[in-house]
Amino acid sequence: MPLSIKSVVGKKNMAKQSRKLIETRLGLSLQGIAQDVVGTLGYVAAMVSTYEEDGSLPIRAVYIDPHIADATQIQTWEAQIGHSLSKPTYASENQPVRINVHHKEDHNNLGVQAVRKRKPVRSTSLFSLFTPVVPSETKLFFDQVVQPALGVNQVIAVPFFLESVDGTEKAILGNLFAAKNGEITPQEERILVAFGRQAAATIEIERQRLQALRVARQLTTEIQTRIGHEDAILQQIVEGVVNILGYIGAMLATYEKNDCSLPLRAVYFDPALEIEKWENRVLRLMPNPISIAHPDPAVARVYVEDPAYRENLSTQAVKAREPVTSDDLYTLFVPFIPSAARPVLKLLQRTVHITQVIAVPFFLETAENGQPEIVGNLFAATTHPDGFKAEEIELLKAFGQQAAAGIRNARLYREVEQLLNRSEQQRREIEDLYRKGEERRQVAELFGKMAFNAAANVHTLRNHIGAFSTHLQLTLMYKHDPQRLLALLESGPRYLQRLQEAITILDSLHEPWNAQSDEPVAINEALQEAVQKVMMRLNVEDTIYVEMELGSDLPTVYTTYEMLVEAFKILVKNGMEAILEKHQVSSETTQPRMPGMILGVLRVQSHMLDKETLEILVEDNGTGIPTEALTKIFDLRYSTKASGMGFGLFWLKDYVEGLGGRVWVESQVGEGTTFHVLLPVAQNPA
Repeated sequence: MPLSIKSVVGKKNMAKQSRKLIETRLGLSLQGIAQDVVGTLGYVAAMVSTYEEDGSLPIRAVYIDPHIADATQIQTWEAQIGHSLSKPTYASENQPVRINVHHKEDHNNLGVQAVRKRKPVRSTSLFSLFTPVVPSETKLFFDQVVQPALGVNQVIAVPFFLESVDGTEKAILGNLFAAKNGEITPQEERILVAFGRQAAATIEIERQRLQALRVARQLTTEIQTRIGHEDAILQQIVEGVVNILGYIGAMLATYEKNDCSLPLRAVYFDPALEIEKWENRVLRLMPNPISIAHPDPAVARVYVEDPAYRENLSTQAVKAREPVTSDDLYTLFVPFIPSAARPVLKLLQRTVHITQVIAVPFFLETAENGQPEIVGNLFAATTHPDGFKAEEIELLKAFGQQAAAGIRNARLYREVEQLLNRSEQQRREIEDLYRKGEERRQVAELFGKMAFNAAANVHTLRNHIGAFSTHLQLTLMYKHDPQRLLALLESGPRYLQRLQEAITILDSLHEPWNAQSDEPVAINEALQEAVQKVMMRLNVEDTIYVEMELGSDLPTVYTTYEMLVEAFKILVKNGMEAILEKHQVSSETTQPRMPGMILGVLRVQSHMLDKETLEILVEDNGTGIPTEALTKIFDLRYSTKASGMGFGLFWLKDYVEGLGGRVWVESQVGEGTTFHVLLPVAQNPA
């Protein structure tokens, strides 16, 4: 797009690039600072830029007094500037306008001068803020038209820094720019420096948050590799809180529904604390010693509903359903540690400079009653003089949610194992069919590595085996009924195909790393394969019409091809079975169907929702889903089918959200159902 004033100043209603910047959390905060400068000091305009590792200073926020220049006026100036240029100049649509302190051609820019001199720099030229982004041919227009119209007499660039703890080092973080219709006084300059410090704090907080989120994502990956080891997951989280976030200690307790208790499951302290020495002093004063450094969950637990534990910080946080802080370390251990030992804890707190402790409850997002379900508490102790800041609490909440996810996945793993272990008959059938006892051991190990991918494969495998078992039982039942036996035998190839698919699934379970490899996947190919496989399995080629409306030249999605096909198969199969159910036809029936009798229509669509998101719709005109079931269909173990495990849609939702997407459903009883799936497009590795 042609370079313009509006692309430089970044007003929200003027350019897509600037809208995207301002919509970010950092952009919104810096935008607020720019507005405060204009509103508080009565300046004409203000801008904020951040300093990047490559030496660039991209503009992140801009605010112009709307009473002085509105969008129409800026557009008029922009047109005049474009007309005066001998050739168009372009700026990137995806990158903010920026200058660079290391580029010689940018040294006349006021922002670059301020960074290089490491102090505020003033100028009477508005153009000095924009050179060389705005070409020199336009300087006369800026000096004679734009600056007089805005009434700007003086501009200033104020660099701001991140100071070290001892104040000896100052790392540059960015620039605050301001334009005034008069002379900028020394007092105003000091105020602008204060605004700059506020911007520096905002930038540093955001970067810490992003670092913590990166760590959280890393934790998520590592958690998946330990899916069957809940204690290891929890220990890894508390160690991350201490080693990564820099707190002196952290603990984690899980919530047990059966007795409303919170047993202490994981503990980690900064090794420099030498917690064992302090603990020995406390244990001597306890009639029933309970180790904190190495707790026994059977003993070290808080009972939320017991009045004896109401003063414990853990109980307070669960009751409040939000983080609770305290200046007293003792509140973490009451009533386990008697009041006689309280002075020892006070001494410990003073010696290691603990200023505040916190209990952060964490939840699962969905529960049976539709409300977040308490999963446990994360505890931390800080030595910062001001205690826990709001942004730190947000980070701890993020770590708590990682704990919730880890506990959920570990417990789901156990539930899947229990589901498999419930049917001794099915296990015998698998052993009889494949005679590979060693393979079953490898499959069990594979669940711990592949998590939901393996669970989805086993879910499909159980369906295959169940269908094959039913077919064999019917064959035996009707062996003296020639007519029914003939119909069963005619459907034999279909069940042999399903058996072959079961063998393929078992084979794939021996290749966890291949199955987990991600690559750019074409959405339409995965949709077409899913439809083809489900139609063959349900034998509905002549009874259900599939209407494919697939967008052309769609970008790819970064995932595993087989997993994406499996996800689409779940939606297609649900839709086709809803159509069959509406006409009271079983998907496993062996009776011949009327040739050419179309029972219903399944519509599959794919298209771009926006330049970063693909939308897939799977629509049927089947039975529809009752209103009371719409909020439950993605829950584990919830199924509208008598033989359903309630796993398919649960896995689908978790898989799609794991890709950064969304899935939801719309339905009318008797009319049909539409599933919407949003998926992010694959990002360029560059």
